[in-house]
Amino acid sequence: MNAKSMPRRSKRVQSTYKRSHDEANNIIVTPDIVQSKRYKHTKGSTTKDSASIKVDDVKSAIVKTAKIKATRPTPAESFYVTAALSKLHPEIVDRNDERRKKAHQSCGGDDTITDSIMHTMLSQNTTDANKDRAWASLKRKFPTWDLVESCENMEEIESAIKVAGLAKTRAQRMQNILRQVKQERGEASLEYIRDFDDDKVKKELSRFKGLGPKTISCVLLFSLGRNEFPVDTHVLRITQKMGWVSSGASREQAYEYLNNHIPNEVKMDLHCLLVRHGKVCHKCAANGRPQFPPEDGSKLDCPLTKVSSWGGSVPKAFVVDLAKAYWNASAVAIKSEIIVPDLPKSK
Repeated sequence: MNAKSMPRRSKRVQSTYKRSHDEANNIIVTPDIVQSKRYKHTKGSTTKDSASIKVDDVKSAIVKTAKIKATRPTPAESFYVTAALSKLHPEIVDRNDERRKKAHQSCGGDDTITDSIMHTMLSQNTTDANKDRAWASLKRKFPTWDLVESCENMEEIESAIKVAGLAKTRAQRMQNILRQVKQERGEASLEYIRDFDDDKVKKELSRFKGLGPKTISCVLLFSLGRNEFPVDTHVLRITQKMGWVSSGASREQAYEYLNNHIPNEVKMDLHCLLVRHGKVCHKCAANGRPQFPPEDGSKLDCPLTKVSSWGGSVPKAFVVDLAKAYWNASAVAIKSEIIVPDLPKSK
């Protein structure tokens, strides 16, 4: 399809779009997506999470893919899934708003990089509740990382984090990292990576046993505020279910692919929403058995069940209200048309 064969649009609509080509020369029509993650309306004024840009630059909340065989996930799908899940799990986006606000106010956050790395290591293969208890216990027992590094009785560290499980392995890996860094740089701190670019952070942290791609991606996203899309078991399972990655893809393969295709604007929210949804939705949970099903015994009305059949497009009927909900239309008027192909009628 070339530019001449594209459907005609009014000059007003045309002016809000730009054309780009993917590797297969498929034409993808996208709005001039702005750099900030999202806008929020606060006390009658419009505030933005990052980057100084004009409200008028936000012309559309959803993008339109002009080629059905475009690489998935298309931006339209990414925005739809984020908006749909944010309506179902609003507390997740609210928590991320607090993260973004804190990072903006403190120019990177109050937590140290070392805190972030150790906290993420504790979160592996355990529940949030057990992770939080283990973290609180560890910080009470060892207020500084120097104390963890110099501890001669490994059982004391193991006891502090026992509730998270795998205490012996976690304790040994945490101390090994701290000791190696202190030997190399003179202090038990990983703060030195803060000014590294993404590739250098990944190369540096991957040297340490216990820091895999998902953990490093989480550090980049939540601690350093980088545009990253971590992939855990929930994210992998649901993105496979939606047809975004192949059923045989590993977490590492899915991460490399999705991190290059999910729009930066929604990476944090979409990651967190998929993780939460995978824990509570019967249709998206492993073996149909969610970790935290609704307390009243009901099942969530999952908004993702038909995404895999859409082929990258999003029906108009699903878009407008969700776009307004996610981008708070009272603060940012979505002025331009949202042009998304309708689904073909079933035969």
